[in-house]
Amino acid sequence: MIKKKIVLLSGSGDTVAWFRLDFLNEFILRSYKVYVLAPDIRDDLKPELVSMGIEFIEIKLERKGFSLPNLVLSVNELSKLFQDIQPDIIFSYTHKAILSGSLAAKICGLPNTFSLITGTGHIFDNHTTKQRLIKYIGSLALKLALNFNKLVFFQNPDDKDLFVRNNIVKSHQAKLVNGSGVNLEKFLFSPLPSEPIFLCMARLIKSKGLMEYAKAAKEIKKFNPKARFLLYGYPDDHPDSINERDIADNWLDKYGIEYYGYASNPIEVINKCSIFVLLSYKEGTPRVVLEAMAMGRPIITTDTPGCRETVQNEVNGFLVPPYTHLEAAEAMKKLLCEDMRSKMGVKSREYCAKKFNVVDVNRILLSEMGVIK
Repeated sequence: MIKKKIVLLSGSGDTVAWFRLDFLNEFILRSYKVYVLAPDIRDDLKPELVSMGIEFIEIKLERKGFSLPNLVLSVNELSKLFQDIQPDIIFSYTHKAILSGSLAAKICGLPNTFSLITGTGHIFDNHTTKQRLIKYIGSLALKLALNFNKLVFFQNPDDKDLFVRNNIVKSHQAKLVNGSGVNLEKFLFSPLPSEPIFLCMARLIKSKGLMEYAKAAKEIKKFNPKARFLLYGYPDDHPDSINERDIADNWLDKYGIEYYGYASNPIEVINKCSIFVLLSYKEGTPRVVLEAMAMGRPIITTDTPGCRETVQNEVNGFLVPPYTHLEAAEAMKKLLCEDMRSKMGVKSREYCAKKFNVVDVNRILLSEMGVIK
C-alpha cells in the first residue's frame, strides 16, 4: 500500500517541534508519510521529530529580509523537492515559507496547498515610507501566492478580516481556527505558588512587550518588594531585537527582572509562576499563553489581535492596552491578591479547555482539508 504524503513547510524547524507535533501526529495516525522542510532546527529538538518517523529536510529559505533572487532560489529548491516527494498535501506557515511554497506547488501542479497565517508580523507596519513600501510589495506577493491555495487558515478574526479586507485572500478561502491549540493532557492544571510570581516567556524582541513588562515590574516592586518577575527567552536576529547581554547584566538591578534564558521545559517553568504576562503588540494566537492557561494561570495580556482571544477580561485575567506599562502595572497590582489569582487561574483552565483544546483545533483543520469527514 502506497502511503499518502504531507509536506509541512516552515521558516523555523524549532516552531514545528514546539507547536505542530500534535497536528503532524494526526497524519501519522492516518498512515501518512510526513516531511518537514525548514531552514534549521535546534539539535535538541530534531530527535523528537525523528522518533515519530518524520523526515526533516533542511532547506535554504531565508527567514529575514526579502530579495527577489532569494525567492527565485527558494522556489527552485522547493520545486525540485516537491517533484521528488510528490506530496498529497502541502501545508505552509510563516510568510516566506507560504510565499515560496505556494509558488513552487503551483509550478509543480500540486493543487492541495494550504497555508496558516500565524500572525501578520511586521509586513503590515505602516509608520514609515519604507514600511509602507514593504507592506505594498508584501501584500501583492502574498496575494499572488495565496491565490494558489485551496484554503488559508487564520488564528484570530482580526487577521482574517485584514487579509480579506485588503483583497489578499478571497472570503471563501479564509477559515478561522482557534490558534494552534494546546494539549490538555500534557499541560495539566497545577496549584499556584502562594506568593506573587510573574512570568513572561518570549523571544527577546521589543514587539513582545518586554520593555513594558520590565517597566511594570519596576512599578510593582515599589508596592511589593517581594513580588518576583521571571523572564525566559532567547535572542533573535531581528530589527526589533533586545540585547540579551543587556538583559542578563542590567535588568535585575534596573527593573527587578530575573532572566533565565531559553526555557527547554515550559511546563516546569510555568509551574514556578502564579501569573503569566505577555504584553505583545500583536500575535496570531500566542501558544505560550495557551499553555499557561491550560496550567491554570491568570493572564495579563494586551487588547490586540491574537492576544485578546485568550482573555475574558476580569474573568481569567486582564486585557491592557499595548505600548504602555502603566495599565499593565495596575493589572499586576490587582493580582497581588492571592484569592483573585486562584479564582482567575481556574477560569483560565476552563476557558482553554472550551476554546483551545488541540484535539478540537486539529479536527477542524483536518476536516477542512478533506483528510477526515
